Amino acid sequence: MPTQPLPVGHGDIRPLGTTPVLSGRPLTVDPGAVPRFADRVWNLAVAGHAGNRYASEFLIDFDSLSNTARREAAREFLFWRLNTRPVRGPLPSISTVAAEWWNLRCFLRFLDTEHDGIRMRTVTQSVLDSYLASCRSEGLMKSSLRQRLQVIPRLHLAAEAMPTDALEVNPWNGRPLSRVIGSPVVSTHENQTPRIPPQVVAPLVQAALFYVHTAAPDIINARAELTALEASVGEIHGLSLTRLNHYLGSLAAGGRGVPVLDGTGRQPHLAGTPAYTYVMRKSGAGQAIASGSYNDRIDRALQQLGPEPGGMDTPITLHPQSGQPWRERFSPPAIPREERLLRAACYILIAYLSGMRDSEVKELRDGCHFTERSADGVVVRHKVRSQLVKGGRGTSESWIVIEPVAYAINVLERLPHRDLLFCRPVTGRPHSTISANRMNDNLNEFLTHCADIGYPVPDVNGEPWNLTTRQFRRTVAWHIAHRPFGTVAGMIQYKHLSVAMFEGYAGTSPSGFRAEVAAEEALARLADVVERYEDFKAGVRSTSPGGPRTDNEFARVQKELQDFPGRLVDERRLHAMLKASARTLHIGTVNDCYYQPETALCRTPSGEDRPLLNSCRPDRCGNSTITTRHRIGWEAARGDTERALAFVGLSDLQRTALRGHLNDVTKVIEGIDCAND
Repeated sequence: MPTQPLPVGHGDIRPLGTTPVLSGRPLTVDPGAVPRFADRVWNLAVAGHAGNRYASEFLIDFDSLSNTARREAAREFLFWRLNTRPVRGPLPSISTVAAEWWNLRCFLRFLDTEHDGIRMRTVTQSVLDSYLASCRSEGLMKSSLRQRLQVIPRLHLAAEAMPTDALEVNPWNGRPLSRVIGSPVVSTHENQTPRIPPQVVAPLVQAALFYVHTAAPDIINARAELTALEASVGEIHGLSLTRLNHYLGSLAAGGRGVPVLDGTGRQPHLAGTPAYTYVMRKSGAGQAIASGSYNDRIDRALQQLGPEPGGMDTPITLHPQSGQPWRERFSPPAIPREERLLRAACYILIAYLSGMRDSEVKELRDGCHFTERSADGVVVRHKVRSQLVKGGRGTSESWIVIEPVAYAINVLERLPHRDLLFCRPVTGRPHSTISANRMNDNLNEFLTHCADIGYPVPDVNGEPWNLTTRQFRRTVAWHIAHRPFGTVAGMIQYKHLSVAMFEGYAGTSPSGFRAEVAAEEALARLADVVERYEDFKAGVRSTSPGGPRTDNEFARVQKELQDFPGRLVDERRLHAMLKASARTLHIGTVNDCYYQPETALCRTPSGEDRPLLNSCRPDRCGNSTITTRHRIGWEAARGDTERALAFVGLSDLQRTALRGHLNDVTKVIEGIDCAND
């Protein structure tokens, strides 16, 4: 429940020690558990709304700073950050402030170790420059360097709220950090998150589908076998050579070898060594490695039967490509690794095929998947329920998804986990989670592993592609916008994805996915218009009634920019002038439509602001332009018509209609050829 906001202290007024530090924010606990200003440790997780994060990430322990002045100044700054709304936008999220605590400590420790513990009020610009140089020496990427430095201008902004010690110098004279660290000035109109290249995403999704559908049952069964074995260990008392001999005899009778370490555990250099402990426990001969006759007996059996990597009983499914088992038999140390890879595969399918944000994927819990029928009872929709974490607030929402996503969730529910599906239990700890950075590592481990299971992912520019959780939503939005009828891994249509994502919550404003696709579509249309403008400069002319209008518009742009051979034009100005055309451009196979309702033959009384493709008359409409790039589509139409005319048994009316259509198509092709001779 939210509490009432409190005023932040300024000047020499500090908040009282009993003042709650999270006033005005929605809480996940009783308000009495909210940390107070004077507390030694602030647990911000009471308003974190992100169960997929380590609890320690939200702990602010002021005792980790060197002296009282540092602790009190940090306390004042963080209170100011938590309770002061910026000029634009909402209060910073709890996760943002928790991350800023780390960056603040880095700066304060630098002052202690490199500048004799000077107070912030005596810091000069030269000290800040030396801190910048120190951060650069760590080899940080520019994005990480920017995050590290952002706390410094904020310390200056908070000076009035920090009576203990404040940064009085205006860092770098107020220059933007992007210029201070040399970051390129990027356009705010395009999402800067890199898209996963098609040659990477195709085998990656294929491998994820393989892991979820084929490998998952084996991994789950292996975990069940290991759990049963661990439960039976407590019932083993003493040592029994008879049981060991009986077990080794059963291996010989079954044509199997002696279990040896397979190199997937914590000591890969021991691969090929007999799995003494496993053999003793599996046979019931003892709880751990024995000595003397027991080890000698296992060694003799290894010489007689040969090794069997892994050695567990769970059968391995055949790989659909090779017809051979997709991996060797499991060993106990291999199971956690395979579960980690399987979780990464599930993450790939859920994040990529749903359009959900990373934080929303990691908030999935037991029972989050459900189905609903459409109003007519015909269509069964898969839905998932999660938490939208945005602006520091958590709200329960639902997404419509496709079947592979639902299947991946079902697999996650069968893996060992806590309430959150991406939280795995760890011995001795209440829970362990896969945070964003850990998941990035797991995703790249899975990408490397793809080659081992028959789906190698090629390098990009000579380097392995570096996957991050944010890339999946950006990539599927781009593909839906640029390739609306393309496929994913040869079985899932992007069009299918877009329908599912837009039909339900994922297409509403809180999720923002529709807006991201719309932005990608705008960029795609602008790129297409620029390409058509370049064709126009190269002498390509369009036919059909709308052709002259388009050519005249391109001629006007070329003249105004003086865009002629031997001259360089301002690319940003060119794009700005062509944007008006891009807003109305609709790409097609047999024509492009620069849609204007007043001249559209497909217009309807409803006043749709887009063409009705099923009613398009590309060879007659005043909005249509046809160029040489469309000739292939018209050639295909002519071939289809000629084949239809060859059918026996056509009526006279059908044959007459087909001949008329063939004549129209032929005229268009001839017009393309004449216009561009």
